[in-house]
Amino acid sequence: MDTALKTTVSVPLTVPVTVPAADGKAAERSSLTLRRPKTRHVKRLAALIGAEVLDILLSDDTARTAKVEGRELVGNVLRTLFDEDRLDGLTALIADLCDEDQAVIDDVDLVDLPALLMAFGGFFPKLQSAASGMLQAISQSAAATTPAP
Repeated sequence: MDTALKTTVSVPLTVPVTVPAADGKAAERSSLTLRRPKTRHVKRLAALIGAEVLDILLSDDTARTAKVEGRELVGNVLRTLFDEDRLDGLTALIADLCDEDQAVIDDVDLVDLPALLMAFGGFFPKLQSAASGMLQAISQSAAATTPAP
């Protein structure tokens, strides 16, 4: 197992992003590189996520199951996170980590967004683990409520 801390993560883009070149013309960026977050980035992320989302994501499985299940859990997290100011703040945070303008991150194609978010999440293994657990719970909840063909 590799225990070395990653200081950067490169994310190849399936759909390149158009950026202004040094000569003022358009250029294409076929990958984005994220730097390891500093304390200021972690503080901004904590403020953006908010205590209520952390409580939901980081509760142990027993407490989480007692609190909310599957789709309800996702709904609670998404209602909290999908606020325009929080989304813009997250975009600005990722842009800062990539040394890019926020507009570049806003122009990332939807097909590339999951890889970019997973790379970002990779710097926060506890949150990434909680998010994976949440996705698994949703999947199991959906399977249990889907009628057989």
